[in-house]
Amino acid sequence: MSVIIIFFLSIGWIFYQLSKSLRQRLNEKHEQESIFDSLIEGVVVQDEEGIIRYANPAFAKIVGLRRRQLLGQRMTSLEVAHKALLDRCWGLIKLAQAQGTIVTDSIALEEKLFLDLIVVPKSLKRGAAVVIQDKSSERQVVQMGKEFISNAAHELRTPITIIQGFAEMLRDLKMISPSMLAEITEKIIRNCERMNTLVKNLLTLADLENIPKSRFQPCDLISLADNCKHILEARSLETTILLKKTQESLTVDADPDLLELAFMNLLENGVKYSKTPSHLTIHIFEKESAIFVEFQDQGMGIPADDLPHIFERFYTVNKAHSRRLGGAGLGLSIVKTIMDKHEGAVSVASEYGKGTTFTLTFQKKNCIF
Repeated sequence: MSVIIIFFLSIGWIFYQLSKSLRQRLNEKHEQESIFDSLIEGVVVQDEEGIIRYANPAFAKIVGLRRRQLLGQRMTSLEVAHKALLDRCWGLIKLAQAQGTIVTDSIALEEKLFLDLIVVPKSLKRGAAVVIQDKSSERQVVQMGKEFISNAAHELRTPITIIQGFAEMLRDLKMISPSMLAEITEKIIRNCERMNTLVKNLLTLADLENIPKSRFQPCDLISLADNCKHILEARSLETTILLKKTQESLTVDADPDLLELAFMNLLENGVKYSKTPSHLTIHIFEKESAIFVEFQDQGMGIPADDLPHIFERFYTVNKAHSRRLGGAGLGLSIVKTIMDKHEGAVSVASEYGKGTTFTLTFQKKNCIF
């Protein structure tokens, strides 16, 4: 009898240990899946028969299916928008299993979707795990950097070529009239100023990326706008600026120097693209949860097709007009970057041939009442 009791106790103990081990493994599996579920990288695991046994939300989003539509399916039989992605993954899985090593690759889908693929084979060729990293934003940053350098080089090449041409003319001419000398000198000076402005704006854009919040302080927008008004009217005697305000003071937490740069860029832009004498209006008012600063001109306006692009770096509406006035398409980009730093926004409304209004919006959380 005691032998039988001992036997059943032993069996019970074995089942208890097996149950405990199974619970531990299930808990470990759930913990691993919870970690994978939280990753921004796409993760999919398939067995030795090519059946998908796990897919995290990020992978499901990439292929455009729900997770329940993926589990238990073969990767090669799925109908998805990015079929080329799954074909590439399957090819890498077979390669990784054959070599028994981790395999990596990259793939470009559509115009702006770039993915890095990492395939990790499981032991004894029992399947593989695929990790998909979205590198689109990094690629876009690199591409933007290349375009920025290319555009800057192009903008600098033109005035350098002009200066070189006139310098060679002065060197080769034996006799030159005072009027021609004055004209050539004026063009050389104008193009030097254009290069200086471009370089200054490029340095400004670079510095804006590293502005610390410690520079922010209470800044009265009405006082700042009034100061910019007097500066521009003194500089351009044929310009008049009307300052409209709903109260005597509206204060935000900001970098005063940067806001002055943004205000001056918008005002100078209004003068540049208006007929002489130019008339501008600055309207500052509070509405609901924000403070608005509007800069209105009566200039040539902006065509509707150009409006979505005017805050892009080096974008100019009228290239010939901009070059004649020394512009390189960086002023509005600087304004947008400044407003981004202040967690605000800049918008534009324009009617071609009638004028343009730029609006700076400061959110209430950055305002000091």
